[in-house]
Order: sequence, then structure tokens, then C-alpha cells
Amino acid sequence: MDNVTHAALGIAAGIVVRRRGASLPAAALAGLLAAEAPDLDVFIRSAGDPLVSFRWHRHFTHSFAFMPVWALLSALLAGWLFRRRPDADWKGLLLPGLAGALTHLLCDGCTSYGTMLLWPFDQTRYAWDCLPIIDLFATLPVLVLAILAWKRAAPRLALYGLIWFTSYALLGVWQHARAETALRQWFASQQVTRRTERLAVKPTALNLLVWRCLWLENGRWHTAAVRVAPFAAPRILPGETRAALTPASAGLPAAGSPDAVVLADFSRFTQGWNTYAQDGGAVLVGDIRFGMLPTSARPLWSVRFEPSVPTTVIMDRSLRPGDWTRFGQMIVGNHPEFVTLK
Repeated sequence: MDNVTHAALGIAAGIVVRRRGASLPAAALAGLLAAEAPDLDVFIRSAGDPLVSFRWHRHFTHSFAFMPVWALLSALLAGWLFRRRPDADWKGLLLPGLAGALTHLLCDGCTSYGTMLLWPFDQTRYAWDCLPIIDLFATLPVLVLAILAWKRAAPRLALYGLIWFTSYALLGVWQHARAETALRQWFASQQVTRRTERLAVKPTALNLLVWRCLWLENGRWHTAAVRVAPFAAPRILPGETRAALTPASAGLPAAGSPDAVVLADFSRFTQGWNTYAQDGGAVLVGDIRFGMLPTSARPLWSVRFEPSVPTTVIMDRSLRPGDWTRFGQMIVGNHPEFVTLK
């Protein structure tokens, strides 16, 4: 989730759990600091490792096991900044710090990137796929209520903000289930039997109406946009396809080579949702889970392998002319190629 959302949730959580008589501004600050701290992992860098950002983002810093570290550091810093106030002892700020850190972990778990919540006991990246990375409907109410709660010393407003965000996330869970049901309904309506090997449904930017659907069939990844609006029949827009990576794909790095290690690391991050393409003498292995449009099979990021050339990560945030218009049509529901399911 974006850092504005993390800040709003951290402030609200810190205010809600502060002990009676404790400084509300200090509790809000401790919650804020702890809610932002896990993203310090973006400063982990290595010039010789093209996958360092994929490997370490939302890794140990985003685990339940590391929460006490962020809580302690945030409590100490907030306590020092409010050291002239007798009601802002750092020990009393530990709980707001824990609450702030917890909001970050759970909030990121609601998105699609994948978060190592149970590190070091489990290396799984959990992604509940119920909220987009940025959604103003989720963020703005929490932000306004958190600021008002801080300014007016009104903890109830902060609680309302947390309730709003939780309710919105639960709405995302429901919409996710509706989108998957609609996709399977569309499969059932086809004249041929669909032999899907893997299937996923992902939220798209800024909304809970249009969902990016992905499935593997006959060695190719397929995409589709599914729109599930209240009180309306679901609508589906089939999208692009792209070849899936297989062990038999041509031009892959030799077993045991450094490039093979990079490919294995990338595949662990993508959980096997890998595309395959050739570009001259190079091989591109991409992550099909993310694209600029719900119907796009162009991965947002890929790893490029080429003999005698250092392995690089390719970021593809490019948009074709009219892409934003098409995305807007999907959200509004008037895209001319939508198929309405009955």
C-alpha cells in the first residue's frame, strides 16, 4: 500500500490503543513512525544483484517477528521527541508502536505483491488480493479522520477510520470472490472445455470494480478484465495472451550458472507465474501477475538473459495511446468489447 495510507492507519491505530492519560500526540507519532518503518527496506541496495529489490522488499522487515523491533525504535524516538512531557514515556508508547507496525503488515497483505508475514518460520509471500496498491476510497476517509482525531484529541474518530478501512478491505474480499465466480461462469459458458492449470484474480488501480484475471491454459497465460458492480450483471473483457515459461523453453541459462540462480530467485518471487519471450538473442522471463492494464499480457517487470551480457531487470510501465481511456471505460462499464454474463 502507499505510504500515505500507512501513515493514516498508523496514526489512527496509535491513538486508538494509547493508554488512558497518555499523550495523544506522542501515541499518534509512535504509531505513524512504526507504520512507515517497514518500508525502510527500499534502502537495501546492491550494485551486483539485479533482484535485490524483489528479494528484500516486504521481506523480514514486514514480518510479525520483526514488529517488536519497529515498535521499540518508534517508541524510543517518539518518547525522545516528547521528552519534556511526563505523559509520553517511551514504555507507554510501545503499544501504539506495535499497533502502527501491525497496520502496515496487514495492509500490505491485502495487496497482490506478497508479504513475508511469518518470516523466519515460513518464507511464503502472503497476498490476499483484496485491495489495490493505491485506492483513494480506502485512504482519504482514514486520513481525514486520523488527522481530525489528532487535532481534536478525539480517539473515537480514529476508531471510525480503522472501521472504515477494515470494512473497505472486506468489501474487496467480497468483490474478489464475485470476480472469480464470474470468470468461472464465463468458462462454463464456452463451447469448449477450459483446462485451466492455474488461476488468479487481482485488484486493479484505484477501484474495486475491475479485476485482472489470469489463467494458464495449454502453455499460455491468458488475461481478462472482469467488472463486478453492485446490482449489475458481471461483465468480462478477454485480453492478451503470452507464452508461459517451461523447463523446455529455448535459450534458458545453463544449470548451475549465475544466471540460473537469478532465474530461480525470480521464480520464487513470482511463485512460478512466469512468461517467456525471445528478443533477438536474449530471453525475457516476466511476471504475468502485474501489468499496466487488466487485459495486458506485457509483464510490469521481466528479467533479461543474454549470453556474455549482465542480467538486467526490465521495468515496463509504458502505455499505448488510449490506454487510460480504455481503462476508464472498463471502470465506468461502457467499454464496447465487454461481454455481459447472464
